[in-house]
Amino acid sequence: MQKQRIKVGIAGVGRFGSRHLDKWLDLNDAEIVGFYDIDPFVCEKISREKGIPHLSLDTLLKHIDVLDIVTPGSAHFAVAKSALQAGKHIFVEKPFTEFEAQAAELSALAAEKGLLVGVGHIEHFNPVFRALKKQLPAIPKKIFAYRQGPFLPGVGVDVSIVLELMIHDIELVTQLLPYPLRSIDAQGEIIYSDRADRATATLEFDNGTVATLYASRAEESRRREMICHTSSGTYTANFMERGLELPGNTDPVIFECNDAMAEELRSFLNAVKRGNKPEINEEHGLRSVSIANRIEEAVLRNS
Repeated sequence: MQKQRIKVGIAGVGRFGSRHLDKWLDLNDAEIVGFYDIDPFVCEKISREKGIPHLSLDTLLKHIDVLDIVTPGSAHFAVAKSALQAGKHIFVEKPFTEFEAQAAELSALAAEKGLLVGVGHIEHFNPVFRALKKQLPAIPKKIFAYRQGPFLPGVGVDVSIVLELMIHDIELVTQLLPYPLRSIDAQGEIIYSDRADRATATLEFDNGTVATLYASRAEESRRREMICHTSSGTYTANFMERGLELPGNTDPVIFECNDAMAEELRSFLNAVKRGNKPEINEEHGLRSVSIANRIEEAVLRNS
């Protein structure tokens, strides 16, 4: 007897959402019912290439168990709220929402209706970060995180660089430092869009650790790196090269390439099937958006 498959819909099948779609199609216990997108060209292209119907959001929500939300970040709240009100579990790409109040509202709504929420903080499934967490012998005294790349017109510009890129490292740092924040300071620049395209944030935690986060969509080169200074030495995680430099080692430990996106969607699907809280859920999403908003406020104060 064939096991019942989870019926999945996708909202937003552009540059990133189409990658989600491909991952879902590879999951045998997921059935892709349809997708929703506001771009007629994208709708025609995906329907033709994948043989999956384009539906209105209301129609899609009537026929699914789970909605994967990969719309632009500023649209996450409205789409997610509609899905939760319709009684559907949701997976939301980062950022969970644009504003803390929106994240809190979705979290409360999901709890009220007994629905599951997953948030797409994909670096949690990066083997380099998992190894970094395991290898650190103590809480870092200082952390430096760098996340940068070139400007891509139309990609992520509906939100600031803080919500587009820096939020990855906000989430990672808060996993490494389970302490309340004591203070936040930040500076930023508007270069190509009408939001901050480059930002540096300094986060001081109650235990005394200071984390400095740099994010930019205005650089020629790409960089995804986190450096942790501890009493026993420096640990450097290179997320792009899949390498982890350890104290006393001349060569970094190199990890095999994994499909982090497939892993995070599989993890969420398993949580839905078992009725368990997802590994990365609304609590992580709310926390990261809250800190991101405080960083954005500091950028505005200092601009």
